[in-house]
Amino acid sequence: MVEPSRLAEQHLYGFLTALRAAGIGAVPPKQADFLRAVAGSPPRDVTALYWRARVTLLTGIGDVPAFDGVFDAWFRSGPTPGAVAPPAEDSDVAAPNPRGDADLPPQDTAAGSGVEASDLPTSGRRAFGAATPGERDQLRTLDAAWRACRPSTPSRRHRPARSGRRLDMRHIWRQARRNGGEIAELRWLVRPYRARRLLLLVDVSGSVKQHTPQLLRLAHAALHSAPGRTEVFTFGTRLTRVTAALSTPDPDRALRALSDEALDIDGGTAIGAALGQFLDNPRFLALARGALVIIVSDGLERGDCTPMARGTARLSRLGYRLVWWSPLACSPTYRPATRGMSAQLGNLDHLGGVRDLRSGQDEIRRLPAVLAGPRRAVGRRWPDLLPRREAR
Repeated sequence: MVEPSRLAEQHLYGFLTALRAAGIGAVPPKQADFLRAVAGSPPRDVTALYWRARVTLLTGIGDVPAFDGVFDAWFRSGPTPGAVAPPAEDSDVAAPNPRGDADLPPQDTAAGSGVEASDLPTSGRRAFGAATPGERDQLRTLDAAWRACRPSTPSRRHRPARSGRRLDMRHIWRQARRNGGEIAELRWLVRPYRARRLLLLVDVSGSVKQHTPQLLRLAHAALHSAPGRTEVFTFGTRLTRVTAALSTPDPDRALRALSDEALDIDGGTAIGAALGQFLDNPRFLALARGALVIIVSDGLERGDCTPMARGTARLSRLGYRLVWWSPLACSPTYRPATRGMSAQLGNLDHLGGVRDLRSGQDEIRRLPAVLAGPRRAVGRRWPDLLPRREAR
């Protein structure tokens, strides 16, 4: 007779296998989150089990109907499907570890908090699909939008000009010597404007999996709008500089090269650790000085949110402006009420919603108005969410 615990293990493994067969690609880190939630806080009834599975396994609202069908077949309907035994210990197929490396709190839903992110790393490459003709048209429009809307700054070098405020005395005296000491023509020096440095930090963790290809194409368009003046980093459980990988003009080839560099795509989230790694590197630190810093992330941090808030505070002091784009902010009812987002509202100059190329284009066109406004304006928009010390 099979032990009840063994039957439950086989039943849960069969449920996860049925989800994959139904086209719901729950990645192994999310499966491990589900099993840890069940083991750490056993559900009282089927409804509690349903919400633990839905919160930890799904990555998009579009998978809910198929998920409900599989869940009903395995836990609510009459006869359950044939049990699927987990792989043997000597098998090459590894089942998700329900305990992981540490005991994490169970993941429950809460109003306004979204879905908690995982902290499990991944090691592998993700295959990105080819851009559609419509997306390529949008990328060309994005390139023009980046060129028109990104800020500029005077160059440090002076150039000769026919008018200006500073005389080119070297050229004037050289011409005067040729004319017998007569000053016949005045020349000027000016500092021409050039694109201000742009720093993009793009979240590629599993919580933004459905938006990752579009966000990376958005970064690719930004890089090619001003080559040499744009730097792109990705972060999930670690920080990766992907500027060289995205330098290929073709967006599909660029994303394939990026997938070979960033091996933590669709994995866990460690925003604070990634920002700390960036700020601890002197070479990276120089890229943020005087730059327009844009962080593209949902802001769903695991564990202590203090390192993330400290990192954004320092980036705000170093950079020209600090802008945060979140896929969650595309909802008109969005409020940055999570611990991580509310702790750093006082450091942000703008909080916008970007989840695809079209919403990204809208936010790019909004940049001139944002840069012309006051600094750290996000805290004034949600004063009730600021920490007490900052609210004062």
